[in-house]
Amino acid sequence: MAQVTVSINNQSYTITCDDGQEDRLLELASYFDTQVQRIATNVGAIADSRLMLLAGLTICDELREAQMRIEELETASGMTSEDGAARVLNAATQKVREVTQRLEESSSNT
Repeated sequence: MAQVTVSINNQSYTITCDDGQEDRLLELASYFDTQVQRIATNVGAIADSRLMLLAGLTICDELREAQMRIEELETASGMTSEDGAARVLNAATQKVREVTQRLEESSSNT
């Protein structure tokens, strides 16, 4: 297992990940931090936990929109939910859950 230190809202978190997944985790953390910074700019001073919650919900909304769009495309093309696009999306969903869990574990250890 590898460890990666990421920065979210100017706070460092060390997260464990599978070997070879370090760059992906850094990419995801950067995306998450971008969402956090955007929300912080828009809403002003709020508690970190609320800021993280809003960013997580924003990303969940993006994911759900993508899922719905894939379902629409599958229906229009006659594909089933077991076809390639759905498998890729399900794998991405699982990765998001894993990263969220690691962030939660890391924040509870600090």
